[in-house]
Amino acid sequence: MTIEILYKDYLLFGDEANVDYIVKCLPDAEISHTSIHDKPYFAENEPDLIYMGAMSENNQERAIEALMPYKDRLNELIEKGVHILFTSTSCDVLGKYIIDGDRKIDCLGLFDFTVERKMLRRFNAMTLGTYNGYEMMGFKSQFGVATPSAECNEFFFDVTRGSGLYKDFKKEGFKRNNLIATYIIGPFLILNPIFTKEWLSNVSGKEITLPFEDLAMECYRNRLAEFKDENRKIE
Repeated sequence: MTIEILYKDYLLFGDEANVDYIVKCLPDAEISHTSIHDKPYFAENEPDLIYMGAMSENNQERAIEALMPYKDRLNELIEKGVHILFTSTSCDVLGKYIIDGDRKIDCLGLFDFTVERKMLRRFNAMTLGTYNGYEMMGFKSQFGVATPSAECNEFFFDVTRGSGLYKDFKKEGFKRNNLIATYIIGPFLILNPIFTKEWLSNVSGKEITLPFEDLAMECYRNRLAEFKDENRKIE
């Protein structure tokens, strides 16, 4: 199987840990690294998984420019059910446009949401929710806030505590077929081992065992208790 990592040299926060964890979980996979000036591997091939993670706002705009010629191909792969994961600020690339002061930055337009970027006001949040019957959690830190249209119904998971796409909105991220876009920063996959085990088993077509799986599950339960503690403010 082949995994394409887009713009690894741009990664921020703990999102590089997502890449490292994927590689450790799928040690037999062939990894294709795409730099900003490269033609994406997915343009002429069909990888089993495409990943892009957190990046600065300047690099976000470079990524939009680099991917724009391939937006139809990316949409084709989404419709075919290729597994794709965008995390943190890379999610903005999938929307219609970003408003940054008096600038309007056109994005790939694959999902029906817009982003307002305020560089003097960082949006930090903790999020607890449910997906496929189990609980998800994580942290956010971003200058842009996504607002879906009233017609948009392609969300990733339901929020039970904390902030979704924006404060008081109880949906987090976007999902269509096997594309998942979540604003949770890294190490998202390590924080959510139940999701990661299920997701990567689907990607690989066989049940996988996570590295140090028992310890990962114990840490997950402990962190989950912290997120659910009513005495801890998470919004």
